[in-house]
Amino acid sequence: MDRVNFKINGMEYSVGSEVTSSTMLLDYIRDCLELNGTKYMCRQASCGACVVTARRPTGLPYAVNSCILPIMACHGLEITTIEEVGNRNKGYHPLQTTLAENNGSQCGYCSPGWVMSMYSLLQSKRDLTMLEIEQSLASNICRCTGYRPILEAFKKFAKDAPKTIEIPDIEDLKICSRSNKSCKQECEDEDWCIVSKSDLNINSGIVKFNLKDGRTWYRVSKVADIFSVLKTEGYDSYRLICGNSAKVVPPEDETIPYERVLIDISEIQELTGYITDQNLIIGSGTTLSSLLEILQKVSEQEYFDYLKVLYDHILLVAHIPVRNVGSIAGNLMIKYKNNEFTSDLFLLFETIGAQLTIMSSDGRCQIVKMDQFLKLDMKAKVIVNVMLPPLNKQYKLATFKVMPRSQNAHAIVNAGFLYKLSPDNIVLQSRIAFSGLSPQFIRASATECFLLGKYLFRNDTLQAAIKVLRTEMVVTENPPEPSVDYRRQLALGLFYKGLLNLCPDSLLHPRIKSGAIKLRESRPVSDGRQIFTTNPVVWPINQPIPKIEGLIQCAGEAMYTDDIPTFPKEVHAAFVLSTVGKGRIASIDPSAALNSPGVIAFYSYKDIPGLNSFTPEDDPEYRMNEEVFCSGQVKYFSQPLGLVVADTQDTANKAVNLVKVKYTNVEKPVLEVKFAKKDPKRNILYQEIKAKTRGQDVSRVIKGETTIKGQTHLSIETLVSVTKPTEEGLAVYATAQWPSATQVMVSRALKIDQSRIDVHIRRIGGSYGIKISRSIQTSVASSLVAMKLNRPCRIIHRMETNTKAMGKRFPCSTDFEVGVNKSGIFQYINYSLYEDNGYAVNENLTGFGVNVYNNCYNATTWNYKAINTITDTAKNTWFRSPGTLENIAMVELMMERISYELSVDPIQLRLANLDPQYNDLTEMCQTIVSSSDYATRRTAVNKFNAENRWKKRGLRLVFLRWTHVYSRYFDVNFAVYQADGTVAISHGGVEIGQGINTKATQVAAYMLNIPIEKVIIKENNTITSPNSAVTGGSLTTQNIIIAVKKCCENLLERLEPIRKAMNNPTWEVLVKKSYEMSVDLQVHGFVGIEDVQNYNIYGVTVAEVEIDVLTGESEVLRVDILQDVGHSVNPELDVGQVEGAFVMGLGYWTSENLVYNPNTGELLTDRTWNYYVPLARDIPQDFRVYLRKKPYLNKATFGSKACGEPPICMSVVIPIAVREAIVAARQECGIPSTKWFNIDGPYSTEQICLACETNTDDFKFN
Repeated sequence: MDRVNFKINGMEYSVGSEVTSSTMLLDYIRDCLELNGTKYMCRQASCGACVVTARRPTGLPYAVNSCILPIMACHGLEITTIEEVGNRNKGYHPLQTTLAENNGSQCGYCSPGWVMSMYSLLQSKRDLTMLEIEQSLASNICRCTGYRPILEAFKKFAKDAPKTIEIPDIEDLKICSRSNKSCKQECEDEDWCIVSKSDLNINSGIVKFNLKDGRTWYRVSKVADIFSVLKTEGYDSYRLICGNSAKVVPPEDETIPYERVLIDISEIQELTGYITDQNLIIGSGTTLSSLLEILQKVSEQEYFDYLKVLYDHILLVAHIPVRNVGSIAGNLMIKYKNNEFTSDLFLLFETIGAQLTIMSSDGRCQIVKMDQFLKLDMKAKVIVNVMLPPLNKQYKLATFKVMPRSQNAHAIVNAGFLYKLSPDNIVLQSRIAFSGLSPQFIRASATECFLLGKYLFRNDTLQAAIKVLRTEMVVTENPPEPSVDYRRQLALGLFYKGLLNLCPDSLLHPRIKSGAIKLRESRPVSDGRQIFTTNPVVWPINQPIPKIEGLIQCAGEAMYTDDIPTFPKEVHAAFVLSTVGKGRIASIDPSAALNSPGVIAFYSYKDIPGLNSFTPEDDPEYRMNEEVFCSGQVKYFSQPLGLVVADTQDTANKAVNLVKVKYTNVEKPVLEVKFAKKDPKRNILYQEIKAKTRGQDVSRVIKGETTIKGQTHLSIETLVSVTKPTEEGLAVYATAQWPSATQVMVSRALKIDQSRIDVHIRRIGGSYGIKISRSIQTSVASSLVAMKLNRPCRIIHRMETNTKAMGKRFPCSTDFEVGVNKSGIFQYINYSLYEDNGYAVNENLTGFGVNVYNNCYNATTWNYKAINTITDTAKNTWFRSPGTLENIAMVELMMERISYELSVDPIQLRLANLDPQYNDLTEMCQTIVSSSDYATRRTAVNKFNAENRWKKRGLRLVFLRWTHVYSRYFDVNFAVYQADGTVAISHGGVEIGQGINTKATQVAAYMLNIPIEKVIIKENNTITSPNSAVTGGSLTTQNIIIAVKKCCENLLERLEPIRKAMNNPTWEVLVKKSYEMSVDLQVHGFVGIEDVQNYNIYGVTVAEVEIDVLTGESEVLRVDILQDVGHSVNPELDVGQVEGAFVMGLGYWTSENLVYNPNTGELLTDRTWNYYVPLARDIPQDFRVYLRKKPYLNKATFGSKACGEPPICMSVVIPIAVREAIVAARQECGIPSTKWFNIDGPYSTEQICLACETNTDDFKFN
């Protein structure tokens, strides 16, 4: 019987008809081999957690996304996973150790994927520069670190890295594929080594598999085989698969099954490679990575130097693992099936006049142009090759791709311009192509005709051409893509930018030249500095060490909830979500789902024996019970209505689409706080603070409103819960920041005593707040299934379920009226802040913001109202610095408005209004103004803006006062083992990447005067740590430090009499003797509200940015953050928290845009395809973090302060700096700086470009 044969970590495996078409390499690695180091989140090849290394018998290793590679397409592959790269038994790889040592792993869930991406890169390429390494890591997301430490670790392996730090030779980083040990370079011919090592049986011809899910899989080796298969199977439902990237570009719903017939064409050699005759002819099955190699090589030939432009553009297509498997034909067929897809390859080929060779089933070939290809009936046809023409020196080519972020995003608009010019720049021929405007507008034919015979680089030619182009352009709405207005303006800007790019410098005015530069692509390698003081006298307190779990995280050995091995008889479940935004359930019919193979049950609220809720109404932060499953009235689109239980997660995910739900009384939802605040029924006053005085020197009154949007958590580990029946009740393994509340709500829902429910949590793969209360809903659901069926149940939410069904950061809107004197000093303020709670007011997050409603400014003249607003969206929830971010940001934005309208210096304005009790900020401001060289850079920015029309810069500073608001109950248990003196600690906090375990270890080691290696942290569970509060608000670590200190003091007090009697024995001897003397070596420490003091945290941040006025793209040139952390227990971890929080905020303010269907309420930006968190090339080019030297005198916490939440509040400096750059651009258009403009939500490319209000009449050469 034919099988698919492959190797994983040197071991041979094979599969056949027992798998399904949707079984990916990832599923096989994790579910069949239980190699759980490989992670996943998006399952759309965009997060990088699933990256592994693959190698074919005749090639170099390369990175692949295991989440999109069907296991049936792995024939002949040799796969390496993180477990084989390095582990505790055979030793860790230098990449793993370097990443861990540089604090490049916080929550750790993404770390194996990062290691595998870099490992694959080093295996496939030599002599990489630091810039090349940075540019090669677009495949991976990290939501914790802010990327800087990851880049710093990996750049140490570059050939141009500073030599101050020793790293292994590159040979030591390569693993010999024959021995699985470090390469010794003993093979005379490296190619021989690669080829000869494979003994896999690779069959040729047609191989057929009838798969478990009814699909038929074929593996073919010739083009003729494709047609033979189709002749047998028919043409009604088939798909050709090369790299399977079509499944995710744009993302197809993974719950929708594949076509009936699947043909693997990846081994057809005649579709790969290239030849050159008059044209460059490239096989259609050539991967994009191979295409890049071809372009680079052939570009050295006469008439093909234009290929360098194509090379640079294709580097912006997806990322390396996708380019390693995605083929030319695959990309073009995606465009064929979905004309709205902004295919870069199609755009490039159309621009240069490439042609395709199409073969029909009868063997005949036809050569077609790119636009003709889109109109063909491609049934039973195959793209054989693409022909790229030779172009002589008369041809000038420029192409552009504008994305929402630096890398790994499809184009908002892409454009190509090819002009054939005479020696005196007369247009002899032109091709102008666009994508992203509308499916019907590809070529600007009228503009091309107009330009024929014209002198290209004249202002009148340019202006006339723009008018023609504007007239002929067809731009259509395509949510959630940016607006028609922006894409039209962007297309005109790119047309102009293309001409600037090709125009001789001698014809350009100096102020115009920078318009030709591609802002993001010209970005240099990034750099960073971390400045702090440390005192070796008190080490390990105040010692900058990496996380104690960092290495096992980087090796994939750290266990997360979904890594728990499968239990016998385990089932899976998936939520059924509502498909209306507001209405009432008339009926739910699960019969079609229940009749589907593998489906076991459907449960709704009717099946919950107790309380249908997952929020503890009696907790001080809550007001009501939120339903686990909707009982009738639908409150928002994607509200959970029930769940389907099946034998596999894939089956459950697919079956939810078969549940039929009917609704009545469907209404159009209200989705935005700026509209909801106008309806009195949707607004509830939370708190009012009245002014103590009112000034009389009012020279200006400023009125306005500001609105900011929500933010998706996008934790790389989604919500997961595993519940197993036990002899006494249930064991729940949860991704939860609040295990005790999880226990309580499972107990109430199922009517089971709390003592019979044990909740276990080892660590969490990122959270940022979504796993405080929203995770409880999932655990109640998995526990319901486990109780009903008396079988273990595992729920692994799809990313789309996480984003759609769960709440976000609170959107917010303010109305304000400010009376100021000539200097901008407040005389009175009337200020109302509306927090968008979603469909219900429950979690008391608005109250968190009240504590900093004035940030750091004098509030005696403020009339302040905090108002809870209700919209028809998911209940918004905890998100890093909830409430405080909104309040601080709104105040800083208001300060900016005062500064602009009065034309007063923004720093002096802040200092003039500073509350005297927060005078620490005066000193900190002076410090950072000096250390950041603010005055010199201020002059430089002004000079830059005066000298450049199409690039503008902004330099701004913000203040911060942040105070913690959440202090509750935690306990710590100490166990000291008498035989060797080692210490085990269990505590009520949850390790979520913040380093709580590391700091607890440092404190214990310091207090007991023992090595850190003698201390170990055990899992959190509700047996050893009952009734613990939520881990959040950056304060839990402080609580645990206090409790650990109490434990140590208690233990030392017990041991002291024996220590004195023994004349200063070693720790091990002291412990042993104490045990023999019947001293209790187990200690408990408890922390209550009274143990934590209130304090303020101060910060000042300076940011410099640059924008491209023509496109709206932005770059953060430099950021200087000065934060007050007191006497840090671990400066290295605290710097990591500062950087990670700030970059998360950078995404919030620039690229993370939530777009809803206004009629239904459906969230459209629900996946990595269209929700853009920052990547490694989006962080500040120069990123400097300073930890303030001034200590904080609190012995309970060793003088330390919380640090993880405040920095995200200071990220508001980014839009404020961008605003200054926009103002400079607007001034060029005659708009005074005193005229305010609102930008709601992130300062995206769209918002920046439109806010500049550029007039195309200003498009000139000189």
